[in-house]
Amino acid sequence: MAGHSPSRVRVILLSPLERLLLIRYRNTDRSGVDNPCWTTTGGGIEPGETIIEAALREITEETGLVDVRFGPVVWYGEDSRRSGDWGITFKEHFIVAHSTSESLSNVQWTRHEHNQILEMRWWSIQEIENSSDVIYPIDLHRFMKPIFDGDYPIKLFEIPSI
Repeated sequence: MAGHSPSRVRVILLSPLERLLLIRYRNTDRSGVDNPCWTTTGGGIEPGETIIEAALREITEETGLVDVRFGPVVWYGEDSRRSGDWGITFKEHFIVAHSTSESLSNVQWTRHEHNQILEMRWWSIQEIENSSDVIYPIDLHRFMKPIFDGDYPIKLFEIPSI
């Protein structure tokens, strides 16, 4: 598994109340130690799936939400820090999506999600900025400010690698 670099989609899921959904993961390393962190909804892109198809599948599976409107893919990042000692670099495309509701459900969670997800909640930009919790990507609040204003980058913004 060392050096494996899966393609993933992360969803910048915004609510009607202008809040971002973050999910707190157990983030267990190989030795079984948990390193909890928050990040956006998302996961692996299956063979043959587009970014939008993967994003919709992940949103539905992780949140139960089905009524979403997609915006553009706005960021790309490579993250090896969140994978701990697994030797994985996540290659992630971040897509904007707007939900019509903040009602969440775990009915469609996989066994892995039941094991790894600790909680889900909607965050304001101020809450993200003021939090002392580990949130990925690092400096998310900085990247989010223009997104909340609907000011999407003209070309794909590359999140600094960590």
